[in-house]
Amino acid sequence: MTRPSAAAAPASPRRWLAYLTGGLWIWSVCFVVLYAGLSLGCEARWHQQSLFGASRLGVALALAWALHLVLLAALLLHVLRWRGRPTWLGGLGSTLTGVAIVATLWIGWPVLALPPCDGPELRAAPAPLLFTPDTKGAAP
Repeated sequence: MTRPSAAAAPASPRRWLAYLTGGLWIWSVCFVVLYAGLSLGCEARWHQQSLFGASRLGVALALAWALHLVLLAALLLHVLRWRGRPTWLGGLGSTLTGVAIVATLWIGWPVLALPPCDGPELRAAPAPLLFTPDTKGAAP
């Protein structure tokens, strides 16, 4: 018995849709995790704690970003094995997953390139309210 060289494309349309949009789902989860993690980590002052010679927040965000990139690479390798079964499915799947990889690289590079929670606004006192209540004409 010989093993086929290409992976069989998913049999059901639901699985096709899951594999075709899987990369974009992973990208969107990565976006939420990175930016929510940055906000929560700054609030918890993880950027002031050291872990492996770097800030604890930077390490956590870099690991989360790397995990999402590994998932996208695994999905791309799986989808690339569909080539020829049917042709349009493999091409579309690899294109959408490639777009998701580029988008994930784009949103994640600041994690490694920029210090977390830096800037005069983030180091200062809590931000003011978006609006200030009008107390001049208010009755006591």
